[in-house]
Amino acid sequence: MNKLHFKILKQKWNARVGEIELNWVKLTTPIFMPVGTKATIKWIFLELLRNRDFLWDLEPINLILANTFHLYLRPWDELIKKAWWLHTFENWNWLILTDSGGFQVFSLGLGNQKERDNHSHKINIKLTEDWVKFYSPFDWSKHFFSPEKVVDIQSNFGSDIMMMLDICSPAGISKTEYKKQLDMTHRRAKRAYDYFMPKYDETRWVLFPIVQWWTDKDLRLESLEYLSQFATDGIAIGWVSVWESKELIRDIVEFTAPKLPNDKPRYLMWVWTPGDLLHWIENWVDMFDCVLATRLGRHWVAFSDHGNVNLNNTRFTTDFTPLDDTCPGLQNYTKAYIHHLLRENEILWWSILSLHNIFYIHRLLSDWKKKFLEE
Repeated sequence: MNKLHFKILKQKWNARVGEIELNWVKLTTPIFMPVGTKATIKWIFLELLRNRDFLWDLEPINLILANTFHLYLRPWDELIKKAWWLHTFENWNWLILTDSGGFQVFSLGLGNQKERDNHSHKINIKLTEDWVKFYSPFDWSKHFFSPEKVVDIQSNFGSDIMMMLDICSPAGISKTEYKKQLDMTHRRAKRAYDYFMPKYDETRWVLFPIVQWWTDKDLRLESLEYLSQFATDGIAIGWVSVWESKELIRDIVEFTAPKLPNDKPRYLMWVWTPGDLLHWIENWVDMFDCVLATRLGRHWVAFSDHGNVNLNNTRFTTDFTPLDDTCPGLQNYTKAYIHHLLRENEILWWSILSLHNIFYIHRLLSDWKKKFLEE
């Protein structure tokens, strides 16, 4: 019997609202996961994601994301296990999804050479049938990821939703090379599945495969058809490639999502803007994550119904209106006050804008689901 229970509450045209229940926690989809890469959402107390003083009438946020690559390197998965899993380590008692670390390894090691040369944390990797060898960008120590080891690492984290180790192929290689990497990911998915499933009933976590393969629809179709057999509890759509255009990503997601198992949640890894998110929830996707909400917040930008607002602009010096009077929780912070904070390099503005952007997306999805269910 599946541990992750997924029920479709309403489906119309290319959109749907569903309910996920896992480990005694319920979620209503479509759902956005704030990104806590290194066991924290930068500059935010996680308790605020569930604080009614900030959320008002919105449901508390029950699912966040963490990154296997970074947490494996520092502080180390065995240390997190000793701390009674990631939930206790970061003081979060609800659901956690961890990625496989594959995107970080392959984007920094296999991606476009020009982009890698300009990256401050580029790493060298060696890909074999059994594993991928890479060197830490922090101290150049040598490490190995295999499908089985990545399952063990995420098990040490106590992740509620784990991802299989995939190969995120770079743009610009030959179709022959894409096919070679696709076949290797398929073999790795079977290895991870066969390794994990014998202990499935003894654990609290579930494991998703990830569909990859650039803009080649034949390869995408082959991949999703093969990997769907391992989607016991859910399935993910990986990036089109490491550095691909929004238009190509939209095209391939629209092609891929409706062909995935209808009775499982579909997770699109890494979305861009609130507008993109609204586009994809009307194209069969149930779960999302994106670092832009907090990253843009740290670069002075707030989401709003009227477009992004850059609080570094001097025109906000005497603007005593709230960021967005439709967004809960942070209305008492005016644009003038936040502008003052960032001019004085008082890092409270990081927290305010990051939290605002997370709540903005959360409210956007909440409003969409309410309207969709009432239609």
